[in-house]
Amino acid sequence: MLSEQAAKQPTGTELAFSIFQTKCTGCHGNPSVPRAPSPAAIRAMTPERIYLALTTGVMKVQGTSLSDADKKRLAHFMTGRPVGSTEEADAKQMPNHCPSNPPLSNTSNSAHWNGWGVDETNSRFQPEKEAGITAADVPKLRLKWAFAFPAGVSSFAQPTVVSGRVFIGSDIGYVYSLDAKTGCVYWSYRTKSSVRTAMNIGAGGSATKYAVYFGDKAGNIYAVDAQSGKELWAKKVDDHFTAQITAAPTLYAGRLYVPVSSFEEIAADSPNYPCCTFRGSVVALDARTGRMLWKTYVMPPAKPTKKNAQGVQLYGPAGASVWNSPTIDVQRHAVYFGTGNAQTCPAASTSDAVMALSMATGKVRWSYQELAGDCPGEGRMRT
Repeated sequence: MLSEQAAKQPTGTELAFSIFQTKCTGCHGNPSVPRAPSPAAIRAMTPERIYLALTTGVMKVQGTSLSDADKKRLAHFMTGRPVGSTEEADAKQMPNHCPSNPPLSNTSNSAHWNGWGVDETNSRFQPEKEAGITAADVPKLRLKWAFAFPAGVSSFAQPTVVSGRVFIGSDIGYVYSLDAKTGCVYWSYRTKSSVRTAMNIGAGGSATKYAVYFGDKAGNIYAVDAQSGKELWAKKVDDHFTAQITAAPTLYAGRLYVPVSSFEEIAADSPNYPCCTFRGSVVALDARTGRMLWKTYVMPPAKPTKKNAQGVQLYGPAGASVWNSPTIDVQRHAVYFGTGNAQTCPAASTSDAVMALSMATGKVRWSYQELAGDCPGEGRMRT
């Protein structure tokens, strides 16, 4: 068993954030050092570029206090992709290419699971006829093929299956189109960060029959041609340094309804971080162009509250990330979604809540809080 002291040591993402806060924020994000790239600018770099800067480049001196593992961990954390995955994971480097790329059939003519909830109501229900198997068949299922993500660490994106193809995102920043029967690869598309959302397949515009819609962990939403993997458009929907898209956008009637979450809460135990300013939101985009139609935050902007023991200015209210795919109520022309916990005390009334917005304008119709007072305790550095 781990000792009590060892158990308290940060690991994984928390360790990487701690390294960035203690080793990097003295310059990066500091207004008095304008030549140092901002955290947001660093997040747009490749992990290889960051690792190289820390080992042999302009940040070599600062990197001497870090182990090689910590340098890679920091590069992975800041970009959302592990070092070495940028080129290795490209479908062009893989031997299992599909021999041809026939036109996609109608997405509703065969068995399919499109998006996270399979329909605009997020029913997550597959009729027996659509599935092609019965409950009695489940124990008989056997592995037919497997597809590995080069340099991948975790696989947490739900696959989408339409037109005999599997569309899947990866933690290495690539999205793939695979043949559902054989697992051969049609194409790959490289994003700016890791992808953990399910894909939504729908009309792509006059020149594209079907598009693949999804988000990444750097707050970007993409539309990619489902046939070729060619980018149609990309849109950053939130400029906060910690903003990310962790749930699938919902596609309905030519619009994408995008949930926005954050990893800012990881900063809670860092005494040097001016916590917290992120606020959850839902964004409506034109699916054909990526144009933002409206953006609704779940709470007002954060304001200065007090300073912690280290003299760092703190802010609030903050938090209430939207972790789930929005649900569409066609009859009432409403968008429903849930929010997460607050990052500051006192907790906003829209944290841990279910909210309803107008599909047309994004105006809040109502909010019901399921759990009040869900915010950090007084012992945490962000209070």
